[in-house]
Amino acid sequence: MGDSAENQKKKKPRRRNRQKPQTKDVTEPLTGAGSVPPQQSVASPATTPVPVNIPSLPSSSSIVQSLSSDLLPPQKRLTPSGKPHFPGRQGSAVLLATNHFPLSLPTGLVYQYTVTIQPPWTRPYRRSDKSLYQQVIQKWRSVCPPARTSPYSWVYDGDATLYCTKAHTNIPNCNLTVQVQDREMEFCVADVKLAKTVPISQDIADWAARGQSGNTPQTALHAMDVILAQAVVTDLQYTTVGRSYFRTGGQVLDIGLGKEVWTGLFSSVRPHSWNKEGTRYLATLNVDVSNKPATKQIHLTRDSREEGECYVQQVLGRKAGRDWRKGLTRQQVEILDGDMKGLKVRYELPNGSKRQYKCNGFVNPANKQIIPDLKQTVEQFFQATHKVRLSYPGLPCLWLGPVTKTIYIPMELCIMMAQPMPRHKLLQEESVSKMIRTTAVTPWERQDRIMKGLQKNNSMYKKDPYAKEFGINVAGSMAQLTGRLLPPPTIAYDKGKQVKIASHNPGKWMQRSQEHLYVSGMQMKYWAVLDLARLSESQYGTMVEQLVNVGRGVGLKISSGSDNLMRWESSEQSLERDFEKLVVEFKMAETELEMVMIVMPFKAGQVYDMVKKLGDLKFRIPTQCCLKRNIFKPGGEINLQVLSNICLKLNSKLGGINHVLAPQSRPPLLDRPVMIMGADVTHPAPAHKGHKPSIAAVVASVDPKASMYEVQIRVQDSGQNEEMIQDMKNVVKILLGQFRLKTGHKPKALVMFRDGVSEGQFTTVMAMELMAIRTACKELEENYEPRITYLVVQKRHHTRFFPMDQNQYRNGNALAGTVVDQGINHPTEGDFYLLSHEGIQGTSRPCHYHVLWDDSNLTADQLEVLAYFLCHLYTRCTRSISYPAPTYYSHLAADRARKHHDQLLEENLGKERAKEIIEQAKTNLMYFV
Repeated sequence: MGDSAENQKKKKPRRRNRQKPQTKDVTEPLTGAGSVPPQQSVASPATTPVPVNIPSLPSSSSIVQSLSSDLLPPQKRLTPSGKPHFPGRQGSAVLLATNHFPLSLPTGLVYQYTVTIQPPWTRPYRRSDKSLYQQVIQKWRSVCPPARTSPYSWVYDGDATLYCTKAHTNIPNCNLTVQVQDREMEFCVADVKLAKTVPISQDIADWAARGQSGNTPQTALHAMDVILAQAVVTDLQYTTVGRSYFRTGGQVLDIGLGKEVWTGLFSSVRPHSWNKEGTRYLATLNVDVSNKPATKQIHLTRDSREEGECYVQQVLGRKAGRDWRKGLTRQQVEILDGDMKGLKVRYELPNGSKRQYKCNGFVNPANKQIIPDLKQTVEQFFQATHKVRLSYPGLPCLWLGPVTKTIYIPMELCIMMAQPMPRHKLLQEESVSKMIRTTAVTPWERQDRIMKGLQKNNSMYKKDPYAKEFGINVAGSMAQLTGRLLPPPTIAYDKGKQVKIASHNPGKWMQRSQEHLYVSGMQMKYWAVLDLARLSESQYGTMVEQLVNVGRGVGLKISSGSDNLMRWESSEQSLERDFEKLVVEFKMAETELEMVMIVMPFKAGQVYDMVKKLGDLKFRIPTQCCLKRNIFKPGGEINLQVLSNICLKLNSKLGGINHVLAPQSRPPLLDRPVMIMGADVTHPAPAHKGHKPSIAAVVASVDPKASMYEVQIRVQDSGQNEEMIQDMKNVVKILLGQFRLKTGHKPKALVMFRDGVSEGQFTTVMAMELMAIRTACKELEENYEPRITYLVVQKRHHTRFFPMDQNQYRNGNALAGTVVDQGINHPTEGDFYLLSHEGIQGTSRPCHYHVLWDDSNLTADQLEVLAYFLCHLYTRCTRSISYPAPTYYSHLAADRARKHHDQLLEENLGKERAKEIIEQAKTNLMYFV
């Protein structure tokens, strides 16, 4: 048997070559054309800087410096009369609390140091080392002379950066021992050197005055986050994961399959600069509920009264069978290998000896696996060396520890450790569904959890010694804001029939059968049903009959005669062959197959992906998948609501328009030819980064009502999973051509709703893509310069709103149409939070819109109403959705292209050929819905 890494001969520790923390940009900010000069700072350090020798610092990213200055956003968005566009005025006032807590910042300087921790091993630093390194620095505080006198004036980020309230030089290296598992290990804290000074208040005030997107004061915010997290990360009662922390003994939710969910809090400092009752707040602490999937700490093979079934039994579930302890099948081993690889397990011997290792996978059963060094089986080794007779020698052994060693341990001697699931580990669908259901809490409960969680954390930081030492105070209650409730639009159907959305209950409307027909209802004359669910004759007849009836009621004409409709029973194995036979049958009858409807017995990702590849790429025939259990209710009755939803999708895929905004609700911007665009880039899962490419999708409206969208897909270089859309110029040229072909006009303005860009990428992505869009317009026609509005739409944030008046749904969520554009927004640039949907489950998450560029000089009201009304044009439902329809469509198209790409690679076509097929595919309009 091999040994663990810690038992190797101690080598001389080598210094880690860590990149230095990002330094402060000392260059003047670049300002855009027409912008005002940088304003004077409104705050200054309260203390005089100590004269210390700080190394010269490099300037910020060369990419931003190389950009043309006229492509950076203007400092303040002003009307011609000089008044700011933001905040808006439309709508009625609503009172809200938000999960942001006002902060008072350190008034003087904070000093940043670099540090090197030399461990007793030679491998590179891992993120999993953070908690151990925090213990090392905790010990260092008590032994290093400069830190010993004032331990709470030092905070550490778990990697290579320390912050302190004082300037120190000539800090000695310190050797110290720390207990790791059950043994003492020696570390050295070396090269603690002053790198720079951080005037936190000044940096954030400068950012607020400068008003340049993307140039957030990262060092100041990092320092604040580290200071406020220090008490938690050094408290053994908490487990920290990123910016979230989970209390030992806190609430744990069982989601099955050997997994559970830890509930805790997320916190992050956000810069704002806003005034309340004469007090200026430069930042808030954003605190939210956090839920992290984790593994249960239970024995791998032994059931217990306290813990219930063992880990293997829970993971295998229905696939376990009765006699799995006698030996696992290949399928069972594959399931367990996918689940356990990379996770920590504890190996325990009967004599009490324990070791914790990472699992590399599975090897042969204990009675067959030979230990190379000893030329004996694992079963024989444990009998001879440890006097342990294995109960289940037919079970495969775990391969644990360093991959260079042969540590083979029987499963019956191991316990799965409680640990957060790594990012690359995906939960099974059953666990995901259960997690979503169990973690969805009402706004009232979410608010209560946040406040109680903060109380447990040093009484809302009031007793936090690190925060006190740095002079930081956190407000004891959530910030209160005045938002606005935008009036909902009116929806129009065929022949001018309209539906008014109730202002007291917005977010949905009723489409009445026979009265509200689709604006452009299509005819489905020749179609087929591929039946994988083995419907009975009665079920099939009822489904078709009711689908025709429902379609007739909404304006979709479906023919169901024997010359129009063909049914074909199929299976997962024969699907591709049967699909092709259908196409041939219709061709032989000299009719064009317009739609294939696939009825599936259960959700099957591979079947769905195969259907979409055949329909979208190979035969260019629209397809509609549906589940038998959704079409029929548990009692066998047909579900008319599901059929109604299917008709919405069928009509769109056939080229129809379901509903539009009524004339009185059309934003004035749409009175002229305008192309509304949405863009998203989907990245591969962390496990496939560098191997699979990023995929970009750009959609653009090609009708005056902004209801029909063309799409362009680009498979991007897998070597760099950037957020940038690399071929934006050619994409826009093609989409502009499609717009002109369909409408007979060139658009006079372009409005881009861009998804998936983080704040640090704003300036770079916006400027690069804006240049590409402008170039595309000029290449189309020399003097063609349409006005461009470019907004980023963000959904991944932790801001939530809690209504404090009657403007709320029964479940406590804020009403659809709630907009917030002051208080927790940037003080000079145009950004706003918009909650555009009715939150049915849990607490609604608003979308955060950032106006990065606007040639059209639209007001806050115009932009907010445009975004809100576009949320009502999603073709798949009669509800407003959480973000604008074009952004949603780009996300759907990118996700569909990812499925196509995976399918093509499985056919061994090669990356270049797969890229060519996807990018050059002549897909049907709106195929992605």
